[in-house]
Amino acid sequence: MPPGLAEGVSLRVGDGADDVGRAAAAEASRAIRDTIGTRGRARVIFASAPSQESMLAALVADPDIDWSRVDAFHMDEYVGLHESDPRSFGQWIEDRLPASALGSLERIRPGTDAAREAARYAALISAAPVDLTCMGIGVNGHIAFNEPGDTRFDDPERVRVVTLDPASRQQQVDEALFDHIDEVPATAVTLTVPALLAARSVVVTVVGQPKSGAVASALTGPLDPSCPASAIRMHAHATVHADVAAASDIPAQ
Repeated sequence: MPPGLAEGVSLRVGDGADDVGRAAAAEASRAIRDTIGTRGRARVIFASAPSQESMLAALVADPDIDWSRVDAFHMDEYVGLHESDPRSFGQWIEDRLPASALGSLERIRPGTDAAREAARYAALISAAPVDLTCMGIGVNGHIAFNEPGDTRFDDPERVRVVTLDPASRQQQVDEALFDHIDEVPATAVTLTVPALLAARSVVVTVVGQPKSGAVASALTGPLDPSCPASAIRMHAHATVHADVAAASDIPAQ
């Protein structure tokens, strides 16, 4: 455990994206199956990002998950993209979940009234306890689209409309999701930090050298909204699965 990492948070460093994804998926699968076994259904929030590809692929391939008993949510959505656009986060997750899960997938659909949609989605998220959040960490330390300088760890809202940090928009270009930063929407609807961390368990999957500074800040820097991902350390049952590159800036113990 790196110095300064909270007792409830654990770190597993893997050899590459596939190794990290399998380990994160195994942990997420246990949480989902245990919840279905005890309560009949599981409520899960998913991130939509390239860093989640290997984890989701392994999770969906798990034959022991009854996806018809999973109520799926996603954590953010651009304002201004058509909901069928493959770059929209709702479409991204819909394209990757199994067919048996799609009937209970709740998508964020900002349409022409993002504030109204934020309120609607907040009611859905708050209707019952969330069992698992599967998330990543952005290059600037964002989680969902909770951005440095525009995040509250005690946010009274569960979902809000936000302006995207330029670094977050550039990340979408660097990851080949958009051709140019001008194509990346400037606003989004996002679950807030309290909504993400209200889950009983949190599984974080993060890969790649560009994330290394954010990972180090999140796990060993100040617990501060200037690095929104540092809020993970406030959770009692969170695991960060990182590859060697993403973990390379964490100080040695």
